[in-house]
Amino acid sequence: MIDPKSGTDVQQLDARGLHCPLPLLRTKLTLASMAAGEQLEVLASDAGAWGDIPAYLALSDHALISREETASGDYRFLIAVQSEETPS
Repeated sequence: MIDPKSGTDVQQLDARGLHCPLPLLRTKLTLASMAAGEQLEVLASDAGAWGDIPAYLALSDHALISREETASGDYRFLIAVQSEETPS
């Protein structure tokens, strides 16, 4: 998917229905496979993701562009991939 505002390639990760810590783990693995300059949109339903994903991003080279709670009660995160990393 291409973000119409920025023209940036946006990959989507649907982690809805997964319980902690799986949304964070899947986010980390997906980010590790992406190239710098891409963006990742994460959808999660587990409330722990609201704090876990931003906390991880604060310690990483990646940037949290936005996060929001959707009308359906899910959480949406938009992440800018700043560097390529090796999964740990």
